Amino acid sequence: MKNKVRGSAFRLTGLILGIIGITVSVTSIVFSAVGLHRARLCKHCKTKELYQ
Repeated sequence: MKNKVRGSAFRLTGLILGIIGITVSVTSIVFSAVGLHRARLCKHCKTKELYQ
């Protein structure tokens, strides 16, 4: 019988959490960019008075 490699559950958990972390960070960067773009558009439009 071969000895099992220990710690494989920790590696799998780390991989899953890493993928989730990358997804969340990319999503937050996209939302931030969209928000900055929308704020810049609203600065130049006439609906600025509606949001004050």
